Amino acid sequence: MTETHSGPELGRDEAGHAVIDCEPCGFAHLWPKPTPEALATYYAESFYETHSPADWADKEEAEEPYWQIEHGDRLTAFAELLGRSSGSILDIGCGGAWLLRYAAARGWDVQGIEPSRSMWERARHRAPVLLGVFPDVDLGGRTFDVVNLKLVMEHVPNPIELLREVRRVLNPGGVVCIEVPNDFNRQQEAVRARYGKSPWWIAYPAHVNYFTFDSLERLLVKTGYEPARREASYPMEWFLLQGIDYIGRDDVGRDCHKQRMTFESNLEASGLSDVRRDFGRWLASKGIGREAIVFAKRTT
Repeated sequence: MTETHSGPELGRDEAGHAVIDCEPCGFAHLWPKPTPEALATYYAESFYETHSPADWADKEEAEEPYWQIEHGDRLTAFAELLGRSSGSILDIGCGGAWLLRYAAARGWDVQGIEPSRSMWERARHRAPVLLGVFPDVDLGGRTFDVVNLKLVMEHVPNPIELLREVRRVLNPGGVVCIEVPNDFNRQQEAVRARYGKSPWWIAYPAHVNYFTFDSLERLLVKTGYEPARREASYPMEWFLLQGIDYIGRDDVGRDCHKQRMTFESNLEASGLSDVRRDFGRWLASKGIGREAIVFAKRTT
């Protein structure tokens, strides 16, 4: 059956790659899309090598004390939504398995899947991680209490089918957590209007799909989930609105990221965890924040 894709164009990158707000899909995506075969080869062989800085994985390692704040937030949310202190987690696109290692040390049963061979080589020493692409990997019939997809949904050729497959391996009442770039948001559009920028967040071919909180939640409902919670990460666009232009300037972008980490780490160290968490929820309530994070429960 041939897919139908149509809707207004939201923007183009400087190379002319277009994103449409696809009405049949209910979310925005590249049009035309890269083929599934081309994407599979790209992620298996060159994603981390071409889309990310060469030292990306080493930088993540060095920043792990900061990311553990996020890991702790995730486990707390999972426990609250499940109604118990631990369970089983499947992390799809687990990267270096940092979350899995953190969770396993706190009593969670963990399993990861990673499509990039170079990242899998790092991850497999930290946690049980399968090399491959979900749902093609063999999970041996296992099901899980939690499925985590951090910065995955923007990459896949068919998000609707992926979420249906996730539902198949999620226990009744289980929780899915999806984190995606929050693109075409109000702050990005404000920067474009103020400074005449092209939509710098369009990342061909790595980012196929472009979500907002609302479009992500609509997709979850469509595929058999009930959205339960919204959170957002620090709004990096605030630096742009302060006149600090990091677009295309890696050194400036890294400095901004360090400032963000310092701010959040200092809130945590000062006993202001509640302020930090409430800030993320407030951002989400306004539809802003660099990443949109939605927790949802599998419906019966």
